[in-house]
Amino acid sequence: MGKLTTHILDTATGAPAKEVEIKIYKRNDSSQVLIKSAKTNEDGRCNEPLLSGDEFVEGCYEIEFIVYQY
Repeated sequence: MGKLTTHILDTATGAPAKEVEIKIYKRNDSSQVLIKSAKTNEDGRCNEPLLSGDEFVEGCYEIEFIVYQY
């Protein structure tokens, strides 16, 4: 099984973007369902995969990065 991860960098400073809120949605036809939220750590990554194992199934996903609070 695969896993879905992300890494966020602040292009203005060249440093990892820490404490950025991330929301992941599963898209279905004309709707979307929030399935998980996370925040980045000091390295701009999440402490665990956004999706992995049985929860990471074939489909269409959307990742939202809440950067206005950053």
